[in-house]
Amino acid sequence: MLRRIVTIIGYVLLVAAIVVVVVLAHRGAESHRNTQQVAGFSINVDGVDGFSLVDEMTMHSWFHAHNVHPEGRTVADVNLSELEGVALQHSAVAEANAYVTYDGYVQMNIVQREPIMRLRMEGYDSYLSRDGHLFATMRGYAAYVPVITGNYRMIFDGSFTGSVAEFTADTLASLHREIEYCEHRKYPIYRDKSKARSRFKSVSDSTINRPIFMSDAKYESLCEGLKLYKEAYAQRYEAQDKEYDEAIARLTAQQQQLYDKINEIRKRESDFRGLERFVNYVLADEFWSAEITQVVISESGNQTMQLSLIPRSGSFVVDMGDLNDIETKFSSLRLFYDKVLSSVGWDAYNHISLRYDGQVVCREAR
Repeated sequence: MLRRIVTIIGYVLLVAAIVVVVVLAHRGAESHRNTQQVAGFSINVDGVDGFSLVDEMTMHSWFHAHNVHPEGRTVADVNLSELEGVALQHSAVAEANAYVTYDGYVQMNIVQREPIMRLRMEGYDSYLSRDGHLFATMRGYAAYVPVITGNYRMIFDGSFTGSVAEFTADTLASLHREIEYCEHRKYPIYRDKSKARSRFKSVSDSTINRPIFMSDAKYESLCEGLKLYKEAYAQRYEAQDKEYDEAIARLTAQQQQLYDKINEIRKRESDFRGLERFVNYVLADEFWSAEITQVVISESGNQTMQLSLIPRSGSFVVDMGDLNDIETKFSSLRLFYDKVLSSVGWDAYNHISLRYDGQVVCREAR
């Protein structure tokens, strides 16, 4: 029994000793962090072969500009979450992860976005990343991806940065809320219109109750007065009812305009997704990703957008037509490259059209 008590006391003392050591170590580490200066700040930027939109020097300048650079601070003063948040504010940064080593070095790993195309139309100069994020181009850095030009009009303006999908969803949701608000504004008009109709019916159905001893002249005078009152009331009711109808019509027209905007946005979203799929198809092919440098888009109103390609080889333009049967068109173009252009020369034609089913139509250079 005594041995068991001694054993238990021994375990208790051991646990107490461990707790004391942990507490002292924690206090020592906390004291160390409060006084330890940041020994250095290292930034590692991961990207994709073929482009570099940000580098270590760029990010150091970025942190200095936002007054969060760890240099000259104690380890305790470094807010890692804030540091990561500032890094993610840079439009070319997709992921950021920061940590501090025991010897006082702050290290950050950054993953930059992977652009798949550059939108370069009037009022636009932005990259679209593979994850659907739009971000502005940066001086001194360029990605070798297809450049999109032409008269293509997008649903966002040239200053927009962020997720295209989220922007589209938010815009559509906002338009739907406006439509619902218009419908909400109709309710009191319908209510007042219904009440006015009930009052008009009540007046229209009203009659004069003739007492037994009322004279004919008096009764006829009252009936004539009621008739004139009904006519005047009917005029006022018709004018008021017209105002109700016009107010409802204005709200309905406003709703229709909003529905038209929704349809236009959905069409442009569909076109943009089609353009993304087209560019991804090009980038997935080793030959075409090296050959296609520019995509020119032409569109008119609600018509299907048309694509023309500016290749790296030759001095011709490839008319792709719409986005249908892309695989077949590229297959025909590759065959034409191998069988025809390799024989007649790359400068023999200035225009190659693939818009006709199963055909390659060329125009000779002059």
